[in-house]
Amino acid sequence: MFCALPARRLITTCVCLKTAHKLGIVEALNINDIKGLFRQSSSAELALPDLAPIDWGILDYLGWIHPSGSTAFVVMPVEDELRSLRLRRVLNAGARPRTRMCSWCHHVYRSRGTALFSVYVSGSDGRRSIGNHICRNLDCSLRIRNLASDPPTYLPETLHIESKIRRLENSVLTFMSRANVLA
Repeated sequence: MFCALPARRLITTCVCLKTAHKLGIVEALNINDIKGLFRQSSSAELALPDLAPIDWGILDYLGWIHPSGSTAFVVMPVEDELRSLRLRRVLNAGARPRTRMCSWCHHVYRSRGTALFSVYVSGSDGRRSIGNHICRNLDCSLRIRNLASDPPTYLPETLHIESKIRRLENSVLTFMSRANVLA
């Protein structure tokens, strides 16, 4: 069943979330900053990407996938401090190809462009988890700016880039809030 909120109420909700958490600009991070966020993980478990070639000016968050393909990491500045998520990734390889939309950037893929990313949330004896279908390479910042070359969106939108950035930031913040990262 599909339930839609009136447009005015949806915008108000996003603005309230935006003003509740002041977002910082993603500045160049170093390896020690990232390792400090994931203290319980070793360098091998993190499999940090090479940070030198990253264009920090176009990132809303830093996200990378472990070489095993089953773990992902997200780092985002919120209220002048870095917040992090360690996610499990499940690709949709066995399922029949179907159109899916990224929950964060709203990029629409014809097939297999998203993956289910989930995180454990404390409560219910550690068995409760939440998840979203997100771009499988965590490249939403590039997609909203039309900088990713593969594949083009199935349903292009005419929203201004500032609105797309705000929507992406709100989506990531909402996910972090539900995962109790912002508490």
